[in-house]
Amino acid sequence: MASRTRDGLGRMVIPMAFLLAVAGCGDPGTEPAAAPPEAAGPSAAGFDPAAVLAEFDAADSAASKSGDGEKLAEWETGPALQNSLAGVKRARLSKRVLPGFKHQEPVFAVGGSCFVVSAEMAVDGEDRPRADAAHFTTAADGKWQLSHHVMISDERVAATGAFQRATAHATDEVLEAARRTAITGEVFNRSIAGPADTTVLARSAVLDDQLAAGWSIYTTQMEAASMKVDRRLTASEWAPCAAKTDDGIVGFLTLNVVDTIVSTKDGADAVLAPPAPDLLATGRTTAVKAHTITVARVETFLLKMPLDGGPAAVLGLTDAATEINATN
Repeated sequence: MASRTRDGLGRMVIPMAFLLAVAGCGDPGTEPAAAPPEAAGPSAAGFDPAAVLAEFDAADSAASKSGDGEKLAEWETGPALQNSLAGVKRARLSKRVLPGFKHQEPVFAVGGSCFVVSAEMAVDGEDRPRADAAHFTTAADGKWQLSHHVMISDERVAATGAFQRATAHATDEVLEAARRTAITGEVFNRSIAGPADTTVLARSAVLDDQLAAGWSIYTTQMEAASMKVDRRLTASEWAPCAAKTDDGIVGFLTLNVVDTIVSTKDGADAVLAPPAPDLLATGRTTAVKAHTITVARVETFLLKMPLDGGPAAVLGLTDAATEINATN
């Protein structure tokens, strides 16, 4: 959770301010008001999730403010850590200090080896808390670590409506394989402005009007610079736990994608130059010039799947470049 400022999508010359460096603005729709959650205590799984979250907040917040990647790796794993490390690199090169944070009024859906939490997040230097959803899992040594993390725009959805009375379950037990596969394919296809199948995934401002629109602008700008970029999906994974609510399943989907950039001029190299956000996210300060440039990125989506089989909804997303390679 290293970055809390409003950065871009991490693409060249596109200042997409709608995304946080580790968070997406959601399009959750309207949720009914819910009573405040009861105070958390020791769970049936034999641990106190509120105590885990409080310990995490103190340690991870300190690591974020100091920009200590090794400390972050003690408390984070998976796509959350990849996002945080990108945020640390951006902040370091921009000569910024990342703000601390603290979860407030958390609501938990607890399983044996993982849990999902929804809360308001107070960020240092900001007047208004943000809505946050996170997934924690246990490492081999039994230590709890943040593995997935998305902020969304509607506090009521995150802090009360979406997770109120929720229970945690193994994602592959509450969401059948065929549906997971269909949603994964549709999310990726829509992220690159492909045709929409709204029977699988409802229209989403954050996905269709922002992420996909940003991709379209990016590719158009690359064409104007005599380059082309192709994005392919290299891996996908659903988080181990999902929260089952009164009317749906709330879970995290991570896509690993690779952008391949080449010049459209015979014999010319592709160039990725400052102030490209992807360079900052991967810790680079100088231009990359090569026959082929590849940018690996991690994208995490928070989704709600209705129990009645209706189309899934994107509640929020994150997007970060993690690695740049050049091949001559």
